[in-house]
Amino acid sequence: MKKKITQAKFKQIRRWILRNSRPLEWARWQLLFEVGSPDLMMDALRSYQNADGGFGWGLEPDSMNPQSSPYQTCIVLNLCEDLGVDGQNSLITGAFTYLSQPGTAYKDGWPFTIASNDKHPHAPWMGYDPKLNEEESFGLNLDLARHILTKDCTIPQLKAKAEAIVANSLTQLFTRTEFGEMGVEAYCAWLPLLEQMPKSNYTADQIQAQITSLIEKRVEKDPEQWQYYKPRPSYFVRSKNDLLYPLFQDLIELELDYLIDTCPEDDVWEIPWSWFGLYPQDFQVSRNWWKGWKAIENLLLLEAFDRIEPKSEGKESQDE
Repeated sequence: MKKKITQAKFKQIRRWILRNSRPLEWARWQLLFEVGSPDLMMDALRSYQNADGGFGWGLEPDSMNPQSSPYQTCIVLNLCEDLGVDGQNSLITGAFTYLSQPGTAYKDGWPFTIASNDKHPHAPWMGYDPKLNEEESFGLNLDLARHILTKDCTIPQLKAKAEAIVANSLTQLFTRTEFGEMGVEAYCAWLPLLEQMPKSNYTADQIQAQITSLIEKRVEKDPEQWQYYKPRPSYFVRSKNDLLYPLFQDLIELELDYLIDTCPEDDVWEIPWSWFGLYPQDFQVSRNWWKGWKAIENLLLLEAFDRIEPKSEGKESQDE
């Protein structure tokens, strides 16, 4: 019999989220696990949106910069995608307006870090660094291009820019070996959308095979290493319907057991990274926000694979 998170543990995590998380995570929890309102979640996301249409204010807890950045904006687009938000929603149209502004551009795409990050508490990897931008903007740009090309963007120059980014990424897919921290994950997100990619010299089968090969090399297969900041199988497979599930089925089952075994009493999962002494007080705030964010993601994964014990009949859903 497969291990499952008990209802007692699920309720304990709920209490932790309610006590420690931001309104954003609580709204997300209610929407995903209770009878929450999508409007409440949209309002929470809008509280991080600036007049230029972009997003900041520490929405991604490793950068407390209130100014809009392409990276923070991409995080919102990913959340909107997960929640099935319509492409004409002001969250998405505002993001596209921000990304279309000339001052937002970086070379042929957008920068991973921006200079104003340095004026606010941030993780070491979020400080402004032109060299880091060279390494990490690839994955960010491929992710942003996916949103622009699959969400009915009505800004012609933005669509043309996104098409050029994807065309370049397809060439590099077959000629490059290193893609930065986010590159392989960005390719993976394209797998169910290959028919929406701009036409290229490569077939969908060729693209799928090459992306799969990159993922096989990147995923950490040793459960002993999952306590560290390593790409677990769930980075690439979130449900049994995912294209790569048959390939990673056994590893996913091991990770589900790992999550159940490592959730502590009266707490939620710890994050496997730190700010290495930078802004120590602010890191503790960021750490708590991240723990709530990751707890929701972990429970979504467990729920997708039927690893949460069902509620007992005759009891209130949130019985304490």
